[in-house]
Amino acid sequence: MANFNTHINVAATCGGIVAIAGLGEGILTVSQALVAWILISIGGILPDVDSDHAKPVKALFTALAAGAVVLVVTHMQPMPPTPVLLVVGISVYLVVRILGYKVFAQFSAHRGIYHSLLAGALFMAATIVLCHEVLATNAVLAWGCGVAVALGFLIHLILDEIYSVDLVGARIKRSFGTAIKPIDFRNPFNSLVMGGIVVGLFFLAPSPEPFARWFSTHWIERLI
Repeated sequence: MANFNTHINVAATCGGIVAIAGLGEGILTVSQALVAWILISIGGILPDVDSDHAKPVKALFTALAAGAVVLVVTHMQPMPPTPVLLVVGISVYLVVRILGYKVFAQFSAHRGIYHSLLAGALFMAATIVLCHEVLATNAVLAWGCGVAVALGFLIHLILDEIYSVDLVGARIKRSFGTAIKPIDFRNPFNSLVMGGIVVGLFFLAPSPEPFARWFSTHWIERLI
């Protein structure tokens, strides 16, 4: 399979192409193009979150820990004294970053459920709901962000499958077929649970109809 640097470089390149095309055709604003580029790049490393010692996992839990601190501290009312804030903030950070990471590593296996199309749908749906419900973006922008993450995710899976074929030795490696799979067939229960979460998230997501109309008008009709 491709290494971390290859994944991030290819995803970033593809994201840059989308961003430049969107800017050049007047489809995206500068800020929207930048967001698309970043999200496609992030999506390009998400399938490796199940690799216990991978850079994406550590970076993800560091970001989650920082976000958890901000979320907890900003919702503390009335605001406690600074020493208490420091203790709470440090405690929350350590729990998420260290304990959360250990629990995740214990229940995940590389090239398992997070290396599937179902996981891609999970990250896509989570992004859409986060953008729409938490960041209060409109349906078009929320779905656009979700699609950007899904595109980067798919690029990662395709790249791993390409690396599973040894063209020089004219052979197919044992890893072939483990990158792009609909679900994790080795753990059907986990796939069932994740599928239920995906359905629930898409139920919470706004209708894709406005995005579909926008995409058809601005991308398909203009570029094809």
